[in-house]
Amino acid sequence: MSTTSCESFRTALPSAAGPSGTVLRALIEAVPLPCALFDRADGAALIMNRAFVQEFGHLGAAVDRAQFDVEFESQSEGEDGIECHARHTHRWYRLAWRPLQWAAGAQGDIVFVSSLSDEMEALRQHKAQQEQLLFTSRMLSVGEMATTLAHELNQPLGAIINYLSACDSMIERGDTTNPRLRQGIGLARNQAEHASAVIARLREFVRTRNPNREPHPLGALAQTVVELLRLEAEQHQVRIHTMLPDTLPRVIADRVMVEQVLLNLVKNAIDAMRETSVKRREIQIGARLDLDGMVEVRVRDRGPGIGPDFAERMFAPLTSTKSDGLGMGLAICRSIMEFHEGRLFAEPNPDGGSTFIFTLPAEVA
Repeated sequence: MSTTSCESFRTALPSAAGPSGTVLRALIEAVPLPCALFDRADGAALIMNRAFVQEFGHLGAAVDRAQFDVEFESQSEGEDGIECHARHTHRWYRLAWRPLQWAAGAQGDIVFVSSLSDEMEALRQHKAQQEQLLFTSRMLSVGEMATTLAHELNQPLGAIINYLSACDSMIERGDTTNPRLRQGIGLARNQAEHASAVIARLREFVRTRNPNREPHPLGALAQTVVELLRLEAEQHQVRIHTMLPDTLPRVIADRVMVEQVLLNLVKNAIDAMRETSVKRREIQIGARLDLDGMVEVRVRDRGPGIGPDFAERMFAPLTSTKSDGLGMGLAICRSIMEFHEGRLFAEPNPDGGSTFIFTLPAEVA
């Protein structure tokens, strides 16, 4: 709607309102939300700001309180006003009505209109972004863990083949009463259950769902990650030590997302120590409460450390020191920490190597 047509819809206070009416008109016009003042006596609109006219100009220039009220349906009282659906715009709004007296004997009702539809759309987009972040982080982890998962599955599958081959040989010899036959079948079943548990853990890790922040003991989250990377750590002769005080409060976090961050940092630490002497290949996972009452988790390695050129850009997307890396791990980890109202940063160790640190909200007792 043009400025001229907007002005044609807007009315003025009676001249008796004097300077106070002029100031009131300027204040209402300055409100960024749709806003209108209606006369208490006859319900006529006295002032409609530009935003109100742009949103409800279809009601006409002589709109009154009754006509404005009829525009809305499905009304319900909310904490901050009346939540309702408009017949013509097909949008949801929140109406906040307030009584107003601007001069002697001049009384009216002023309404502030905010769009719930815009808020709903913003929340929907935010939720979609968080779901995409969660899904992307899981997919990245699956790619990073492909070798480890292959080892974890090959071990029980190889054992199952060996046990069943031995059982088959006993059956071919007619040795069906040998107690080792039943024992072999039982061992094969145990290994199959182990393989099934590995697959179930992977499915849970990548299953798309809404982020859900709940209290979790940090030790349990760390133990899950250590177990996931156990074979890879053994393969590279890396020792992982968890030093988490029992007095630490639980952290408020989405379990899978935080496990993703911790897994990424520990895996990076393993990769960083490939050129480190075997006796020095050690990762320490520690934690403490910082001065802000956040739980500060520290992953310390004894690798070559972070070069000054990489330190400035290591959290930027598509930045990696690995020849086969995507360069998205640390960028996603930082986004996850920001989602948890925490932060992620790194610092060099005095005796060599690096420590990556992230913070999480602590459960309030």
